[in-house]
Amino acid sequence: MNINKMAVIRNKKKAGLTLAIFSVLAITLLIIFDKANHSVASMDNNSLSYRNISQAIKAKYDQALENLPDYKASHYAARIYRISGVETYLTYNFQDLRNIGEQVEQLLKVTQNNNEFAYSKAKVAEGSAKATDQSAIFRAALRRKSLDIAPTLSYYLTSLSALRRSLEYRICHPHFDQLKKHVLAHDYTHTLSDPFMIKAWAAQLANIVVWIKQLGGKDYNDVFLGALQAVYPEDQDTQLSTQQYENKIYGLTHMILASSQYYQYHINRDNFAGIFDYFDNNIDTIISRAKADVVAEVGIAYLLAREYDNPALEKTRQNIAQQFDETHRMIPDVDGDYDISAGAHRNILAIMLLSSPQTLYPGPWLGQTAQATQLPQGMYNCPTS
Repeated sequence: MNINKMAVIRNKKKAGLTLAIFSVLAITLLIIFDKANHSVASMDNNSLSYRNISQAIKAKYDQALENLPDYKASHYAARIYRISGVETYLTYNFQDLRNIGEQVEQLLKVTQNNNEFAYSKAKVAEGSAKATDQSAIFRAALRRKSLDIAPTLSYYLTSLSALRRSLEYRICHPHFDQLKKHVLAHDYTHTLSDPFMIKAWAAQLANIVVWIKQLGGKDYNDVFLGALQAVYPEDQDTQLSTQQYENKIYGLTHMILASSQYYQYHINRDNFAGIFDYFDNNIDTIISRAKADVVAEVGIAYLLAREYDNPALEKTRQNIAQQFDETHRMIPDVDGDYDISAGAHRNILAIMLLSSPQTLYPGPWLGQTAQATQLPQGMYNCPTS
């Protein structure tokens, strides 16, 4: 085992031990508080109970963090940093950065060998293999068929995701510039406007629209939102299956979440007026029809717009709090499953929604931290304009 890998393992173990100690203390205090107040989920004092539910879920995930897959661990770490400013979790983001470097090298080789379609086909097959419930199986079938329309979408989606994360960490590398030049030269108009593509990938297409613009590329906002509205007109919501209804809401929320650079910055409601008007008018339907992940994203959109007193936000918080399981200290999936890894996205959203942060912390900008010496070879802190 080389020295760098040994250092990574030591850092992760050290971070894991520190988080575990704090988590045990937090859980102990929560148990004492629960006994004194009979129930952590009591609605007698909403702000207090929401906060304690959020802390209970966070303590659970802090304990499990070092056993999560790298991407999910860094995903959690970055989001907790952005609502707290606490740098305890940076080890996981540095590991993500190393993974980004390796991934970008692979993606460049793929395009040099003209293998974008084979790469995309393999990625779609990988996603299909993970589908277990009926909704996921149906979505997987749509995405397999979508290869006929946009055969290289997964390649470009993966590339943009890697570049977006490096941008959020403010880390540069010549390979990142090379890949960015390639993916921004691609024309996404057909992919972002095709009705079937929207039915298969609404949230991911919304991400692509925002990421391209953040990376300095073309503005596809009107192309995508016009197509989304045509595919999912408001007066036809009742005709949509549960899976397609959630797909629609995901497409709307991800325009807002991605624009905030995933909880780094607040947004202006006026820039998303149509989306917020839709949420205002349909919040009860959203809560009754959508799973916890979707409901939480809608609520967080209001937090990002600083609409802390909006009745729709309070309804989302109530809904998520009611789904909290006191024994497992997390929000289960729709089938009552409590898998830590599979539930990471849902429970991170619950932490953010129920803690309702009013201050956000951009970053983490890894080249400006005390651990900046851990940057992989060739990477450097991006110059600010």
